[in-house]
Amino acid sequence: MYPAELFQNLTPRYEAHQNIFVSLRAQPCSNVHSVLEDERCLFVRETEECRESMHYIDYMHFVYCIVDSSNFALFTSAIIALLLFAVCLGTVIHQLCVNRYVDSVLYVAKAWRLNEYIAGVTLLTYGNGLAQVLSELKHHTSGDTELIYNQYLGTAVYQVSFLAPLVIWLGPFAIYPEVVVPNLISLLIVSVLVEEFMYDEQVGIFQTIALGVLYVAFLGALYTVALMMDREGNRSRSQIAIRDVGGKLVDIRLTETVSNVEGDQSVSWLERTWQTVRPFRGEDYRNASWYGKLYLICSIPVEVIAILLLPKVNYALPLRGWNKTLFAINLILFPLFFICTALVDMLSSTHLGWICLGSIVTTSSMSVILCAISQEDRKPSFFNCIGLLTIFGTSYLIMLLSYELIAILETLSIIANISPASFVITILSWGSCWIDLVTLRTLAMRGYPRLAFAACIGAPVFNILIGLCTVFCVQMIRTGSTTIHVRDGTSGPTCAVYLCMVSFTLLLSVLFTRFQARKSLALSLTVLYVTFIAYVVFCEMEITHGYGTDHNDDGEYFQDRVLHHEANK
Repeated sequence: MYPAELFQNLTPRYEAHQNIFVSLRAQPCSNVHSVLEDERCLFVRETEECRESMHYIDYMHFVYCIVDSSNFALFTSAIIALLLFAVCLGTVIHQLCVNRYVDSVLYVAKAWRLNEYIAGVTLLTYGNGLAQVLSELKHHTSGDTELIYNQYLGTAVYQVSFLAPLVIWLGPFAIYPEVVVPNLISLLIVSVLVEEFMYDEQVGIFQTIALGVLYVAFLGALYTVALMMDREGNRSRSQIAIRDVGGKLVDIRLTETVSNVEGDQSVSWLERTWQTVRPFRGEDYRNASWYGKLYLICSIPVEVIAILLLPKVNYALPLRGWNKTLFAINLILFPLFFICTALVDMLSSTHLGWICLGSIVTTSSMSVILCAISQEDRKPSFFNCIGLLTIFGTSYLIMLLSYELIAILETLSIIANISPASFVITILSWGSCWIDLVTLRTLAMRGYPRLAFAACIGAPVFNILIGLCTVFCVQMIRTGSTTIHVRDGTSGPTCAVYLCMVSFTLLLSVLFTRFQARKSLALSLTVLYVTFIAYVVFCEMEITHGYGTDHNDDGEYFQDRVLHHEANK
């Protein structure tokens, strides 16, 4: 070896990898299982994804920081506490749906002369779908369309192949084709078209506009068909008839006379107000079992809060629920409640305080005007609009409760180490559709199966088209581009295939059975959903291979979330 070569470094040189240290903030929250027990609290505090599901309470911080995760007994107790809290939230949502939401929907549908199918596809669908469409926008802090798309498609499969047969199981009924057939055809088109958009992993302004236009065309077709049926004199067959809790027909004129309506002074203002605000009837309490009585007593705080925020609208109440004094209180408290809950994370406390002060002054002035122009013993001319306020106000309350319920479910899924794709099309879909399950079951048991069935097949069209259209628009605004990158994930194509297959099966079945919703149809749809869930479980356990186009992205999505990744290539 020559002397000069002794001072030369002949060791191969490699350029340093600039991404060897990965930002903790960019990691998936499920990586908490790969961290030592004494470092999990730090991981949860530093990882942004662990706070994406947080609403008012940070459950991940509670489980891994406040509770000692290394203590098995304490950690298990915390998980059981979260499960019990989720059950309580579900019970409160059930209470609001049964005692407030369903009656409001029926009143508005009857007052606006909507038949059962149109009311189910529009009014009930919008009330139920509002929470899900708005809640999905929170996932765009990371730009991940996979979870959103999977949940919309998974929820659609759940609604068509589980909730729809549940309505049929509660009692067979005749299906009227004028709305069901266009709805099912639209669902078939949507399942194929949306997957075609997502498969290319690039969505532009044209595809986004097409989704919105398609839903407008869907509503136009339904209205045209309904108008044609009205001209043929067939509207009366699907008119909404008011029924009591037991499903018996109620004579509206008779209840209007018995309930002390316009012009009758035989009942005092205090008695009329008590009939409106009472949480339950004494007869219901006496006839209930011990746990039923306990449930009624525990429901009193929920009813009191609901009465203070929103008016009651019900055909069985005096003046259909109108009470001038209570509505003046609602007019002041609900806008204040809405502002505080909707803007608390966006504005500073000073700005929020000024807005609340302005709201109080404005609504107080409106309340004074209302008291001057309305009467205590007569419904105002705008009472039907009050019914709409009750529907969407109750839906907003349920939406807030659903946020907490979904946050708990997401925390439990991370603890159980369930993959996000499987979680969003199963547990998360069940949690976000809890309002649908309670509402549709209540309507079917009260004698409105067609209204509930229409919502089952109308809600997926609204959620997918309007939900994805809204998400794509928000993402384009945030990125400043008319073309965005999207992902259908591991389960997106699977859900699309199942949705197309279930919709086609349902369409053929109603055609062959001459539009009779029979239990055999419910059985076939239930079997399809069980098969779907089994397939998802097998994919989660890696027994079978997922169908998705990016079922193995080799960490591509993870790298996309690391800051300056493209600049360091």
